[in-house]
Amino acid sequence: MQHNGPSPAVRRLLDSFSPRLAVEEARTPPALWYIDPEFFAWECYRLLCTWQPAARLSCLEKPGAYVAGRWLNLPYVVVRDEKGTLRALANVCRHHAAEVAVGTGCAAELVCPYHGWSYHLHGGLKRAPGLGRAAGFRVEEHALPPLHVECWGPWAWIHGGTPERSLREALQPLYLRLAGMEFESLTHVARREYELACNWKVFVDNYLDGGYHVASVHAGLAGGLDLSQYRSEIHERFSIQSCPAAAEHTPSGVEFAERLEGTACYAWIYPNFMINRYGPMMDTNWVVPLSVNRTRVVFDYFFAASHAADAAFVERSLAASHVVQMEDTAVCESVQRGLASGCYQQGPYAAAEAPMFAFHRLLWAELRGQSGV
Repeated sequence: MQHNGPSPAVRRLLDSFSPRLAVEEARTPPALWYIDPEFFAWECYRLLCTWQPAARLSCLEKPGAYVAGRWLNLPYVVVRDEKGTLRALANVCRHHAAEVAVGTGCAAELVCPYHGWSYHLHGGLKRAPGLGRAAGFRVEEHALPPLHVECWGPWAWIHGGTPERSLREALQPLYLRLAGMEFESLTHVARREYELACNWKVFVDNYLDGGYHVASVHAGLAGGLDLSQYRSEIHERFSIQSCPAAAEHTPSGVEFAERLEGTACYAWIYPNFMINRYGPMMDTNWVVPLSVNRTRVVFDYFFAASHAADAAFVERSLAASHVVQMEDTAVCESVQRGLASGCYQQGPYAAAEAPMFAFHRLLWAELRGQSGV
């Protein structure tokens, strides 16, 4: 479906936000950005054409390996073909639109479970059993549509449209920063998913408030950080927040100290991906909008090899992370209820919330059709 641009109602909501003011003078987006179904629908249409971390490369090492998933209303499959080339395809059968691949696996071909149509790993149609003599049918016109795919860090990323430039080019400064922290050599240990009763931007806003909420919401985590040294850096398509570990850790019910070594680095990639590197660990957060007021956040946990084999350390670390996620879930769902109450329209930004303001400015431009990577 083609769109000429945002509807008049959505455009009015966009016009109520002033991206060119200084953060000290600006006001946050109006509550309707977070609760209006029409605004959400336009947002999803625009966000289809953004880079998304579709699969871990460690799952795609052998020819035939594939990972199927969904980004908004786009089913996709990332696959390593017979020649070792990484490909991304729209995971929609050209017969009656069933999803062809499911989950992860390794196969010599991709076979639709509905009527058995099969596809080569490069996406071309291989067989259409029982089709008969369909008038005007051309095999070459029934391949799975290709998607743009690129490797960056330990992930395969896909783009639902035509990117203006490569992901590597857009994120090169971040790559150099994380490469110094050996983020590509870590071992994936676990995945956890959380579903929140809030708009996806509420979760992103909370992440990008420059540490403003940490002392109030995360008492255990705050006890292991020197929040007076919390810093934020704003880049074109990403931001980095960092904070050193405290010299002395405040005891809490969950042990945070052993995983907070050196400086914690919290990197956000527009619009919805976070990379959190600290001590011997890294976790990533992929924020997936489900509806105007429901969001799934996919957490993947990576550990240095020396710690990945320590089951007790892994378990303690995951438990500490879960405490933080439950605290964030409670506050995000509280914010969503407040946004829907009719008692709130817009608010000021705290000085620390410059990363959040940068996110809102990028999204404003995207939704007006002025930006895309």
